[in-house]
Amino acid sequence: MKFIQSSENPLFRRLLALRDSGRERREEGATLIEGAHLIDAYIENNGKVPGMIVLDEHSLERSDLRDLVARVPDAPLVTFRSNLFAKISPVAGGNAVLAVIPIGETSFAETLAAGAFQLWLDGVQDPGNVGSIIRSAAASGAKAIILGPGCADPWSPKCLRAGMGGQFAIAVTAVEDLVAAAEHWHGRILVADGEALPSVFSTDLAGDVAIVLGCEGTGVGVRLKAQADATFGIPMPGSVESLNVSAAGAVICFERLRQSLERGRENPASAALL
Repeated sequence: MKFIQSSENPLFRRLLALRDSGRERREEGATLIEGAHLIDAYIENNGKVPGMIVLDEHSLERSDLRDLVARVPDAPLVTFRSNLFAKISPVAGGNAVLAVIPIGETSFAETLAAGAFQLWLDGVQDPGNVGSIIRSAAASGAKAIILGPGCADPWSPKCLRAGMGGQFAIAVTAVEDLVAAAEHWHGRILVADGEALPSVFSTDLAGDVAIVLGCEGTGVGVRLKAQADATFGIPMPGSVESLNVSAAGAVICFERLRQSLERGRENPASAALL
């Protein structure tokens, strides 16, 4: 096991770059995840070991982390002095373990072929919101997430934390033009719009359907909205002006699941309760 004590070490600088730079993640095709939970989710959903396990010098004093390391004997192990590990860890206080994994983005053609229920994101910039939407989509049985320009990087550490393993359980694809992507989609396109009627609860969400969510400020772009088969809104009889986009995404995902369960198209026993 390699032990690193200097901030001049190339691996230290590489891990910092993977944490902070979307460009670096894209060029290397890798990202950084933190905590035993995310590492377990990656192993369980991919059936692969991480490219590297990164430990604080005191990590192996914890029995749960010794068990984690034992489950991935083929993964290279690197230990950092505690003050260096704290600089790398995306979370203040840290979880004493990080891993380098390859980015598992799915091709656009594969995503389209998956059909079924998909969420498309148009300019959703906050990584916490993007991660939370991915988590809700994966939990509710959606097949894919397509992210258009202006969206947060779904493989950033913050987005991965918010996704809680969702990125490893659902197809995730980024495209340069959602309008062009819509021209290749064989199902319906529905746009969630805060100003729209009817309600999501009276809208048929069954079959091959892509539901588009936009940023909280401007919503879905005009050109993409023009390609939609329909728009719908979420009724809010309370006094708040709007829902957070990730909360709206969760409502939509589980309304789709509710409709599917009522029609016998999904097996409720197969859905994990979170």
